Amino acid sequence: MKHSLIISVLFLSFCLLAQDSSTVYNQKLNQLRSELGIGENAEFDNNAYSELIKRLASLGIEDEQLEDGYEWGGGEIGFEDYLKNNIDRLLSDFKLASMPSDSLKKEKIDLSADKPVAVQKDLIEIEQEVEPVKDLVVVKTSTKKDKKRKKKKRTSGKSMLTGLRIGSGLGKPLAKGTSLSDHASFFEPALSIRTPLGIGIGPVYTSLGYESSKYSFEAPEDTIASYFGSGSGPALFFNLGKIIKIGGENLEKYFILGIPSYDHGSGFIGGYDLNMFLGSFPVSLSVSSRMNIVSFDTGGTTYWVSASAGLGIDIR
Repeated sequence: MKHSLIISVLFLSFCLLAQDSSTVYNQKLNQLRSELGIGENAEFDNNAYSELIKRLASLGIEDEQLEDGYEWGGGEIGFEDYLKNNIDRLLSDFKLASMPSDSLKKEKIDLSADKPVAVQKDLIEIEQEVEPVKDLVVVKTSTKKDKKRKKKKRTSGKSMLTGLRIGSGLGKPLAKGTSLSDHASFFEPALSIRTPLGIGIGPVYTSLGYESSKYSFEAPEDTIASYFGSGSGPALFFNLGKIIKIGGENLEKYFILGIPSYDHGSGFIGGYDLNMFLGSFPVSLSVSSRMNIVSFDTGGTTYWVSASAGLGIDIR
């Protein structure tokens, strides 16, 4: 009889506790329904499932347990099981306080404007002795303005004459046209000026320049005309250094085209310059070749190809 009484008391206590827990859980579900806007005592079906996912997404929350969807996640039974395990977390995510079982039994406390609640805050004053800082070194980091100033200083080191070259040399024809084949030729001086003025087209920088050279073709007989004179005019210098890498920066490689005016007619020239720098000195050795095509004023056209060597002054 005594044992039966103890069992009955335990059974009634368990039933009351279960009823209390069930009531709390139902109230939490109603809070969740209110948060989802699906109405009190509404079923947690597919629509409630979708609303829950939308609400969590609006808070930036992605729950991996809901990725399979309502049907694949176990339907109504699976959704109810999910809610039982996650109801407190969901209410916390929605900024609703979790409701423990004993809080539901407490009466509501009315806080009116007539009864202000005094909150006492104890201020704790902490005294700490700060020792003076010794050997403090201030490191100044370079800003964008400093970098710009440095850039300007670097660029200001180059003058407007950077790229100017004045060269001279001696050259002699190595090949001649038919009308000059019997003529004797000699070494003659040549002058070449390359200015900094130009334009870059792709990897090739083209500079404007000027060339002048003498020529002498002496006839073997008095019956044949001899040609002694000079030709000069503007020329274009095409820098091929970025295309032809041989020699690096110490060997300049230029292709030249010009339209000089000759004492005996008009024509044009084409050729190349190879300028080798002597260390950091503003002096270079040059090897050049030119092909001259001339239309004589008296009629007829001829050509000659010459090679020359010389020195130049370079402003780098």
